[in-house]
Amino acid sequence: MPHERTLWNHVAPPLSALDLEMVRAVPPGGDWRDIPAEIIAKSSRLKQISKSGGRTTYYGRLRSDMPSYTISTYFNRPGNGTFIHPTQDRTISLREAARLQSFPDSFRFSGPFSSILKQVGNAVPPLLARAVGETLAAGSTVDLFCGAGGLSSGLQQAGHKIMVAADVDPHMCQTYSLNHPGVRVLCRDMSHRNEYQEVLEEIENRLRGRTLSLLAGGPPCQGFSTAGWWNSADNRNILLGIMLRAVRDLMPEQVLIENVPGIKWIAGGTYLQRALSVLGELDYTVVFRVLHAEQYGVPQRRTRVIIVGLRARDTWDPPQLLFQAIPRGCRFPVCVPPCGLPFPVTVGEAIADLPRLVPGAGAEVVPYDEVWTTTEYQRLMRGKISFHQFVARRCL
Repeated sequence: MPHERTLWNHVAPPLSALDLEMVRAVPPGGDWRDIPAEIIAKSSRLKQISKSGGRTTYYGRLRSDMPSYTISTYFNRPGNGTFIHPTQDRTISLREAARLQSFPDSFRFSGPFSSILKQVGNAVPPLLARAVGETLAAGSTVDLFCGAGGLSSGLQQAGHKIMVAADVDPHMCQTYSLNHPGVRVLCRDMSHRNEYQEVLEEIENRLRGRTLSLLAGGPPCQGFSTAGWWNSADNRNILLGIMLRAVRDLMPEQVLIENVPGIKWIAGGTYLQRALSVLGELDYTVVFRVLHAEQYGVPQRRTRVIIVGLRARDTWDPPQLLFQAIPRGCRFPVCVPPCGLPFPVTVGEAIADLPRLVPGAGAEVVPYDEVWTTTEYQRLMRGKISFHQFVARRCL
């Protein structure tokens, strides 16, 4: 089937009969509070939420005229967030979630369904990565804790040349390899000294004495040991430390670390401050910023902390804002004050062209008719226009 007529991974998660009752009761922009009492009475979790209160994103249905909420690794479950399709009685499909993460339709996810949920939900949105990548000098790049490849995809779009990528998850590595055939992908547990050393040696062999331009990665935020860079006694407390050790061992011209906002306050902010301190001790100029994905073309309210370290420059300017930010807690377009920038890409713009599904339906490969494409974002995802064409047309 030719690529232009193909859609990968358009599979909708199954729903139980009770879940389907709940989903049908929630209107666009609604949540668990819209579910009738007689349905709530059938669910112990909903009864508890109703009694004690709960996040207004639980059992939420997306709005077509707003960006989505953050896509997590549990978007197959209506009770874990706002993942109900805006117009169909089901949760969003794998491909719809990938679209909301800004993965192009040519990006194919591989592995069991449960793994693809994690691959999509844990990824750095490629368009956010692209925006950051365009602020850094393009050159030889290594992506540690690469996951399925969202960060690498965006960096490649910005002109960076990925040489080596590494991750511990074999399904993540399989998907990464499928979509980045020119990259040496190592499936290694870098919390083990010998496997870390294998990754380091592969990088050094490919550099052949040259200096690495960019070391990038998104280690889980809980993985930094305040006791040092390498505390093998606790595997949860070393992943950010491994990233910093790689910086010390490779001394790249630039460092990019992406993480969740929680890094600012986990352990009283110790992880973040220690990371900034270590990079400073290595003579990097260090800047960290909180970026909102919807301001860079991603149709999703996703907030990320970006840490940049530079050896040869005195400062780092964050990427240019393209779209308005959605105030956190805002559920409706009227909440967004005008600021001279266009409104962010919405859920409807992102996924309204995709074939209808019922819960549990779809396939890894389904036909796609190009006449369905109606928005500039859809054209970008289908590879019909460039990113710069998308921005020029969408921002008119």
